[in-house]
Amino acid sequence: MIMTRLLIKYYFVVFLFAGSLYAEKIAVATKVKGVSEIMKVGSKNFSSLKAGTILDDGDKVRTGKSGFVAIIFIDDKSTLKVKENSEAVITGQRTKKNISKKINIDGGTIRASITKQNVDFVIQTPTSVASVKGTDFWMVVDELLGDQIIGIEGQVSLVNTETGQEVNVTSGMTGVSSPDGQVGISETDLASIPEDPSDDSDEGPSQLKIYLEGPNGEQKAFIIDYQ
Repeated sequence: MIMTRLLIKYYFVVFLFAGSLYAEKIAVATKVKGVSEIMKVGSKNFSSLKAGTILDDGDKVRTGKSGFVAIIFIDDKSTLKVKENSEAVITGQRTKKNISKKINIDGGTIRASITKQNVDFVIQTPTSVASVKGTDFWMVVDELLGDQIIGIEGQVSLVNTETGQEVNVTSGMTGVSSPDGQVGISETDLASIPEDPSDDSDEGPSQLKIYLEGPNGEQKAFIIDYQ
């Protein structure tokens, strides 16, 4: 059972129950704009996605025209931003301290900001695998044209799954991986960097408070501040 209550504007309190149920909870949608939907794991249908929705391991997020979703992972505050006309499956395996994260995306544009270097964060596309450790980057995925990674900060390993060719994408560089197995890297054209819808927001800092309730009714609170 999950209860989500909006206390004041941009302030969420989320109650989760510990045990096997809690082990599946990996992230929270903090901002939602336009046409944005979610298919819960085990379901066959999409429903409207709202800010404050808890994401389970295996949930699928889809955005339409003008859609945008910002997701924050509950273990380390790493974020994933899903732009319009995108579809991604959010998965995560919980360890004692962290969540090993994997994003499966067939098409669309996402931005990932990873806060810790010792946490696994992988993005899988039909063409490539991007392995990330402590970085900030955009990824544009097109099933026909291939993948493009635009490095903002840190380093991303981009591997083409057809040939195994690899490039390391750093800040200010753009890596590409094509369906025919080729990879390449070049200096980023600033005009090619996608617009981040959250940059235009006049919202102030927000806070997410997560309560974990154990089998005996005991509660533990986690507070996440985010922009």
